[in-house]
Amino acid sequence: MAKKQHTLDVKDRILNASRELFVQHGYNGTSIRDIATASDTNIAHVKYYFQSKNKLFEQIFDEAFDILVNRVFSILNSDLSFSEMLESWINAYYEILPEYPQIPIFILNELNHNSEHLIALVKKHEPEEIFVKITEKLAVEVKKGNIKEISSIDFCLNVISLAVFPFILEGIVIKVANISSADYHAVLQRHKKLVIHFITAALKP
Repeated sequence: MAKKQHTLDVKDRILNASRELFVQHGYNGTSIRDIATASDTNIAHVKYYFQSKNKLFEQIFDEAFDILVNRVFSILNSDLSFSEMLESWINAYYEILPEYPQIPIFILNELNHNSEHLIALVKKHEPEEIFVKITEKLAVEVKKGNIKEISSIDFCLNVISLAVFPFILEGIVIKVANISSADYHAVLQRHKKLVIHFITAALKP
């Protein structure tokens, strides 16, 4: 029993330390040695439990990505009104991505190097049903005359790109504008309202 508890303790320490390091320094700026030092373990422990830095990062990403996808899909599959759904959907990114800033960067990495893994993560949440739900809601709003006609793909791309891309640019903007991460997150909270307004205005007939 004590050995099992020790195993869980070591793994948890490695995972917790890794999350913090990846957030602070990014994937490339974090080494296995850094993780071992921060978790008060050793390199052999990290490799024994997680095989490699990439496998460790992948596990952390999978957990974080599930949280984001579950939140977004629950919103899109809800009975909220169209305007409530849109606002809640955008808000979800601005609430979750500051806590899990590794998600956008890892998505880009997966798209370039392991897109099948990313597709599998999304598919297990049955995105086809969600897409049908969005299509139906758009059709209802168009019929009511509340919005102009727009394809579901265009609509989803607009929301995702406008809401997620600011988080991808965080590192660049902080350095170029010479501001802190906290300052940038304050900017994003204001920017969120602009994104909601921009998309809502663009849908008006």
